[in-house]
Amino acid sequence: MSGDVDIAIVGAGAAGLAAARRARDFGLSFVVLEAKNRIGGRAHTDTETFGTAWDRGAHWLHSAAVNPLTRMADVLGQPYLKRESFRNRNLHLGTHWADIEECDDCNAEMDAAFDAVDALGGSGLDVPVSQALDGSSRWYRLIEHVHEAISAFPPERISALDLHCYYDSGENWPLIRGYGALIEACGASVPVSLETPVDEIAWAGKGVQLATPRGTIKARAAIVTVSTNVLASGRIRFLPGLPVEMQRALEAVPTGFADKVAFQFSRDVFGLPDTSYASFMDERDPARHALSFQIRPFGKELAIAYLGGRFAGEMERAGEAAMVDMARAALADMFGSAILDHLVKVAATQWGNDPHTMGAYACALPGHADQRTVLAQPLDGKIFLAGEAVHASWFSTVQGAWLSGIDATERVARSLLPV
Repeated sequence: MSGDVDIAIVGAGAAGLAAARRARDFGLSFVVLEAKNRIGGRAHTDTETFGTAWDRGAHWLHSAAVNPLTRMADVLGQPYLKRESFRNRNLHLGTHWADIEECDDCNAEMDAAFDAVDALGGSGLDVPVSQALDGSSRWYRLIEHVHEAISAFPPERISALDLHCYYDSGENWPLIRGYGALIEACGASVPVSLETPVDEIAWAGKGVQLATPRGTIKARAAIVTVSTNVLASGRIRFLPGLPVEMQRALEAVPTGFADKVAFQFSRDVFGLPDTSYASFMDERDPARHALSFQIRPFGKELAIAYLGGRFAGEMERAGEAAMVDMARAALADMFGSAILDHLVKVAATQWGNDPHTMGAYACALPGHADQRTVLAQPLDGKIFLAGEAVHASWFSTVQGAWLSGIDATERVARSLLPV
């Protein structure tokens, strides 16, 4: 494969597909180069493992009422469950299910913790989120878990100022057929060269040249949508190398850990309404990490555990078997070991070990909240980064990646097309 195009787009996740669709609107020629054998990137709906859809990556339409992909879902006939955001209504404390008073106390303290973090960031202090949290709180492990799930890093490695910049309308609507399925539908008309990793991008002189195992692509500009970890690792060589400022920005906004462990059962063993949520915090063992579960999503006999941050990284290093054992033990403590008699199949994600992503989503480290703006700066008017890490207020989300891809193409168009 070789040829000359206006734009070479690296990656066929949400950002890359959005960039390609916008390039088509402008009448610009393009090629999309994807290392994986599928499109969607970190939005991936798996229908093979369990014979039914479940999302290995992104799942919720965050800030759904104002999320542009909600409108896309409507147009493409991709249904979602419109509901208020979930809270700790089903909370197991190791020996018992929390009563109403305990749940209310947990929720109140969770809200207060997030308010304190937001106030810290809102004051302009680019300091760790942990400075606003009370580590002695009864509910600290759950508060820590939620922060790790949101930002993919532990509180001491999350910038309070960066988190303050995130826009959240409070609506999180799960997609019934999967977020990956929605992104696949959005990109169905986009030609993509699959299993075509980019090994090198030469950007000296006129235009750019992208070396792949299938040949070299010459383009007037490149939009690169891979994760900050992949770029920082040097997995894609840049000739000349990336400027020091850009390399520092990549390292200041690293891609963290967020994973799932999914269990399939032969029948309903939980006795909870469809698409319920349950949290687990074992008060018998302070060293045990808190977890959250989605129970029977859309009536399917599944339970999906969520873990993030330092804990997810530790579990990935321990291996899939250890990850499964950990989540299975929590389910047994919550619902009784007899449910395991009806366990059919288990699967776990390991986004940090995926060579094409090297993590789940990006978080600005304390003291580096301003580095997303560095990532958004084009290099010599020819290389433009896109992806969730680049978006200023919807980072960590699919819609952030989608909009950053559109923005990158529009900036390329302004530089390439006559006024």
